Amino acid sequence: MTLQTAIRHFEAQLQADGKCPGTRHYYLWDLDRLAEALGPGTPIRSITPHRLAQFVNSPGFACTPSGHPKKPSSVNRSKSTLRVFFRFLVESDYLTRDPARLIRDARVQQPMARAMSGPEVKGLLATIRKHRGPIARRDELMFRLMLGAGIRLGSLAALNVGDIDVKAGTLRIRAKGGVEQTVYLNAQLRRGLAGHVRTLADDVGALFRSGRGGRIGTRQVQMRFAHWRDQAGLAHQFTVHSLRHTFATRLYQQTRDLHLVREALGHAGVGTTQRYAVIDKHSLRAAVNRLS
Repeated sequence: MTLQTAIRHFEAQLQADGKCPGTRHYYLWDLDRLAEALGPGTPIRSITPHRLAQFVNSPGFACTPSGHPKKPSSVNRSKSTLRVFFRFLVESDYLTRDPARLIRDARVQQPMARAMSGPEVKGLLATIRKHRGPIARRDELMFRLMLGAGIRLGSLAALNVGDIDVKAGTLRIRAKGGVEQTVYLNAQLRRGLAGHVRTLADDVGALFRSGRGGRIGTRQVQMRFAHWRDQAGLAHQFTVHSLRHTFATRLYQQTRDLHLVREALGHAGVGTTQRYAVIDKHSLRAAVNRLS
């Protein structure tokens, strides 16, 4: 079997496993770079750990298309692609040994979550409220929902009217991989969503819609956030994903329970949630002083 054929088989497996289009795109982009380096007609049985090590050390793997070195986290993601791909070939009996078995990730420091402060959140929402009209009201509700429930951008855009249960105070979302999850709504969000639904022309279909009436896209939400962020004079480091970080940071500060935050965010393990357990120096000094 050639490398190109193996990649097509892997792509079919990703679709069968229900991987989202974004995940499939990243996997296949990495594997296309592998095919470019080794040749699409390369027999997969000729790929050895040494050949993969040479590929990992090559500019085509370690650098961006513009020639700049990739971030360690991006390199590790591409390494993960190789491990998943060749493990699939072994488990499918196309290979007897895994040539990616020696590939290890580089150490990467967990990035700090870009959470907004209380005054920054208030400034953002106050700026939106100054502008009347359905677009501003829609934007404020979208951002309040991300701040109050911590859902991802993709989950927000995929919401339908039928996903809301105002009486129960819950929202059904589609998380990564198409997995359905239930999130809880505070009283303010319940009222806001109920009022928003009453403004829609129908009670089915997309919950948040563009000015033309179709489902709002993730790129449009990003642009709307950037617009209001700049209007409020906030730092450009904040993105729409910062709203999810802000939710998680605030929830941890209130509860000091990482497992509860993990559950709220839908993380598979608490390791990913650890970034929200930010310990400030004053808290550390006070804790040490309390020791007998």
